[in-house]
Amino acid sequence: MTDLNWVMSAGFLGMRFYDLPNFFICALCVLLGCKLFRVRLAVQLVLMLHCLIPFFLNDFLFPTSYMSDQFKYWRQFNAIRAGDLSVVDAWAAGGNVEQAAALLSFVPMPLAVSPISLGFFNTFLWIALFFWLYKKQVFTPVSMWFFLLYPSMALYTGLSLRDTFIFVFMVMAVQFGREGRWLPMFLVFVPLYAIKFQNFFILMPVLLIYVLLDIRSKGVTVWRGILTVIISLVGLVAVSPIALPLVNHFRAAMFREDGGVTDQLELIEGPGEFVKEGMISGFYFLLKPLPWESQGFLQLIQSVENLAVVGFLALIARSAWHRVPKQLVFWLLFMIFALSIYGLVVFNYGTSARYRYPFIVIFVLFVCADCHVRSIFKPFAPPRWRVRRAG
Repeated sequence: MTDLNWVMSAGFLGMRFYDLPNFFICALCVLLGCKLFRVRLAVQLVLMLHCLIPFFLNDFLFPTSYMSDQFKYWRQFNAIRAGDLSVVDAWAAGGNVEQAAALLSFVPMPLAVSPISLGFFNTFLWIALFFWLYKKQVFTPVSMWFFLLYPSMALYTGLSLRDTFIFVFMVMAVQFGREGRWLPMFLVFVPLYAIKFQNFFILMPVLLIYVLLDIRSKGVTVWRGILTVIISLVGLVAVSPIALPLVNHFRAAMFREDGGVTDQLELIEGPGEFVKEGMISGFYFLLKPLPWESQGFLQLIQSVENLAVVGFLALIARSAWHRVPKQLVFWLLFMIFALSIYGLVVFNYGTSARYRYPFIVIFVLFVCADCHVRSIFKPFAPPRWRVRRAG
């Protein structure tokens, strides 16, 4: 493989010049997709703006070294494309970086000449996912505009990381589950397990329950939801002797990775603390960093976004509750489950934003789809479960 460092001397505009072919491919895909599916002009404009995002992240919004993993994916990708590392070896013997680079090597884009290039590959995947969801008629006006305008998703799908593949696989798995298509769902789970096993273990049982109990048609009643929470809490207490050492192990590992000293970490010592800490940390995981915890302008923006997103989620939940509350109960349980798990082990603010955005987007997409949320501001009819026959 030739030396890749030559591009670093090309300067800000020079590095971006070499990525113009990648940009034009993304833009062409937007134009063709919008023509094929007759997407309205306002949406076309936002999609075109997404094609530009990778130009304005690395070495513009922040230095590329701020998320240094991008260099690892870039180098392994080029090793695969140059023939120095086979896809089979990368997948079978490599780690998460090599496996994700192998997946990226199949994206029909010509080259990754700089560390920002794979951001265009991920943007291509995001655009393809948008049109796939559009064709599947998953979007409502509310969820589509959230998908287009959610800042954290725009950020992480424009970087040279594996997170876009993780996100795409998760969304596809949920949609296949909603359609009752077992084989495609499990096929998507295979690469998800390889590159992000935590998300696999969170999503798989949730989707199995969704499909086996026919949640899309029947939903979950409030009382069954409460009973599920109670049973889950009892189950957590029962498995805590086995689960606690594992949770503490991963908490310590993530704490060290984020620069902390293990001796300063308070470990979870009992079942009651396990349950309490999971519930509190799950909600905190959704919000952090809080405004007074922000260090720097970027984290302050992230904090404002968090508050806005939580308010938006509350409006969606309110609207869904007035339409089809049984489906809402299921997706609320999904969010509580996912956020509690990650809240227990993730401490870094940037890592939190990176890990939570797929779950937030899935919640918005499929609550709006299952509960028919087309507006969050219009007045509501009485909820179905409150309607009583007169006389």
